Amino acid sequence: MDRQFLKSLIASEQARLWWLLAGIAAMFAFSMGTHPFIPSMEPRFGEVIREMLAHGEYLIPIKNGVPYIEYPPLYFWLSLAGRLTGLPETVAIRLPAALAFLLWMLWLARLQRRLNPGWPTYLLPLIGAALPGVLYTFFIAQSDTVLILGTLIGITGYLRLQQASDAGEDPGFPWELWIGVTLATLAKGPVGMMVTLPVLALDILFAPLPGNASWWRTVLERAKTTAWLRGLGLVLLFNVPWYIAAGMREGWEMVRAVVVYQNFTRFLVGFDHIQPWYYYGITMWYDMLPMTFALPFALYLGFKRWNQRLWRLPLLWLLWTVFFFSLSASKQGKYILTAAPAMALLGLQTLQILSNKRWWQRLRITLQSWALLLLAGFAIAAVFILPRYSDKVGGIGGLEKIRTIVQQKPGELISYDWPRSMELYILGSPMNYVRSSRELYTKIHDGKFKPGSYLLVQKRHLARPGQVPGSRILSPVPAPPYFKLITSVKFNGTLYLYRILPDANDMPIPNTPVPPPHHWWERFDTD
Repeated sequence: MDRQFLKSLIASEQARLWWLLAGIAAMFAFSMGTHPFIPSMEPRFGEVIREMLAHGEYLIPIKNGVPYIEYPPLYFWLSLAGRLTGLPETVAIRLPAALAFLLWMLWLARLQRRLNPGWPTYLLPLIGAALPGVLYTFFIAQSDTVLILGTLIGITGYLRLQQASDAGEDPGFPWELWIGVTLATLAKGPVGMMVTLPVLALDILFAPLPGNASWWRTVLERAKTTAWLRGLGLVLLFNVPWYIAAGMREGWEMVRAVVVYQNFTRFLVGFDHIQPWYYYGITMWYDMLPMTFALPFALYLGFKRWNQRLWRLPLLWLLWTVFFFSLSASKQGKYILTAAPAMALLGLQTLQILSNKRWWQRLRITLQSWALLLLAGFAIAAVFILPRYSDKVGGIGGLEKIRTIVQQKPGELISYDWPRSMELYILGSPMNYVRSSRELYTKIHDGKFKPGSYLLVQKRHLARPGQVPGSRILSPVPAPPYFKLITSVKFNGTLYLYRILPDANDMPIPNTPVPPPHHWWERFDTD
């Protein structure tokens, strides 16, 4: 075999990119089916897929017997397709995220060729994949992975479009741009447009003018090249039919819940994941390590070199993403990972500017070595260590203990407050639940909950000595002769298992505060 061919097969920049992708693919292939679901994200996908199959339901995700409105159905459909082809549940729900990760890395290489063709082909994909938040997010099943991929595809398509326009070429319809926006919207609803389109609009508005051209005329011409009207039509074409079908099947309250509650009510009110406005100023430092160390210098250089697209576009991308999600009352670190490519680009460009040619080569090799070591360490942990300790992840072993107890002495399981996904996945669904002491004791008194049934209660829901019970606190604490404590396990804190005794039928209904009325969206499962 020709020596030069072997060298290109092993050592060329393009070959190193493919070897990197092969290594990531191998990590997923050897780890996807070796450990149970990781709370709290994965059980919801596993349980939804299981219930969809059990009910023969292929249109609307369902959990605990009711429509599940947390996400649009794309990720569930992808997982369902894997399950229908015979893949195990753990593999079927993780495979879409793994494939999204490989495509994301390929598109990082494509983005780099557009902005920094002088770098090694594998550099940006390697550094981007080794950002801790990115690596963990793509390792577990969640629809944010498809959102992150779609955002990258869309912005790369926009960059390609603008470069073609600058060169005087006719780019035609920007398919890459609008396929990316469509994919992002299918993954997370309207937020898919909110993390992509404003970035493009800001770049169009603030890009430097050619010569003495009119600002308005230039902006309109740039906007026209994006074919925004047809592009939005494409996005709606692939998104709206499901909402219509869901509304006709389950009623328009479901559509209202998916669109209004998930994208506006939660954004503005934040019923969960409530964090202060500066939250991302903290999380990005460890989720995008080590690129965040260069961020202060990147901001300075980005504004100083504003007229250069390789600085302006990533800067707008990063700033808009952090600003947009900081407006939300509900925050999670993974939300701003849609801008991880921008952070990696700005960080690498900044380090290159701050170091001379010789030191840049050394620094680049150091960063590459760090990234490879991190990926290798993560792969070892995923393939060899995680399966050995999987029963301790998130309290899975405790739920298995409860399941064994219930199997030995059967009885209905009742959850105090809405049962979590892992409880449903291990203990079974649909599971009855109550929201207040009054509701619990009324249903026992009326015979709806019978002696011999089991009650699951989190420690945080039990009244403490001297505490004035609120409407959601279980008071009085279950005790003989009405209840028997069977066991307690570690799951989402401490979870107690009680059994209802016959004397509970005669227990007086406690005079606790009346619980608040159900919100209109609570007829659906929102986790």
